[in-house]
Amino acid sequence: MYYLREALGLAAICAMTWAGWSALRLARADAAFRQQTPEGVARALELAPENTAYLSLRALQIEYEGGDSRGLLERWAAANPMASAPRIRLGLDAEVRGDYAAAEKWLLDAARVDRQFEPSWTLANFYFRQQRLPEFWKWMRLALDVSYGDRRPAFDLCRRAGEPQEILRALPDRREVWSAYLEYLLAHHEPADAAGAARKLAEWRDPADRDVLYRACDALLEAGDTQAAMQIWSMLGQATKPAIFHPDFEPPRIGHGFDWHLIESPGVTHLPLDSPPAHRILLSGQQPEACELLKQYVALELGRAADAAPARRYVLRWESRTSGLHSPTGIEWRIGGERAALPASDDWSRGEMQMSKGGWLALEYQRPTGEVRAEGYVEIRHVTVTAQ
Repeated sequence: MYYLREALGLAAICAMTWAGWSALRLARADAAFRQQTPEGVARALELAPENTAYLSLRALQIEYEGGDSRGLLERWAAANPMASAPRIRLGLDAEVRGDYAAAEKWLLDAARVDRQFEPSWTLANFYFRQQRLPEFWKWMRLALDVSYGDRRPAFDLCRRAGEPQEILRALPDRREVWSAYLEYLLAHHEPADAAGAARKLAEWRDPADRDVLYRACDALLEAGDTQAAMQIWSMLGQATKPAIFHPDFEPPRIGHGFDWHLIESPGVTHLPLDSPPAHRILLSGQQPEACELLKQYVALELGRAADAAPARRYVLRWESRTSGLHSPTGIEWRIGGERAALPASDDWSRGEMQMSKGGWLALEYQRPTGEVRAEGYVEIRHVTVTAQ
């Protein structure tokens, strides 16, 4: 028993000595690494050769010096079998050297151990550079499926790689990705491509997407794609009949699509009236000499074939009254080449205008020749369009 106790005590002393020496060695390595110099990091690696942070920084330093860091990166990959970073760097290094088979092997291995965005994105870029488009679309879809944050670089690359319909087929079934792509198309003024993305996004019926879908309606209308705009409008739960939407400017006031668009200009203030429903436009006298005040798209042509006989004529009717404005007011309706002025009137007065086709119905102000700019307000209600 005496000798056993002696042996155990000696073993404990050796273990403590080894632990103390190891701790001292690691402390010295850490102190050397904190210098962040090539010499300090190299010394840290001598003391702790399997430390992946030391391997990573030393490899980067060697690359900056124009050296070959592959050995260190391979040690890093071997030390951490689940790390994608050294595998990505080895793959990109092999691509630069023209060893495309090795590059693909390393990058695929990175994607095998790490299913997050960076490996898939790197593979998509690699296959794009190699013009291997089937593989590009596969990995781009996988990258977008786990993407977050700013996706614009991915969409830029997609547009360089294929046609709009091909991009739509490649997007993953994630609402956030489709919403980001629609925002991207609207920012790049691509309404022709936005219709398909908007239809897909509208299928989720998520309230968070209503704003971007309404703006897509606006872009489609401005581009002349009335059918696509009406389809999105309908998917948003809005009325689709070809008539004035909210003839009394009543709530809910959407301000997009086929609803009234209130045009903001210096010196022009819009004021909704609720009892009874109407809309007031105040002119401060500082407004531009010519400006739109509000507009709405009147969809009279929906459902009629392009080669069908022209529709019968229509009548636009409204009621208006003014305060502080003199005749002529300079305020008039316009649709196509047809116009009708609003008179100065303290009481509600009815007006009407013949029209032959749909399009943007706008209320405009134009300073009458020889007059100062108008100062006062106009109120409007009961705006309707009916067939004769």
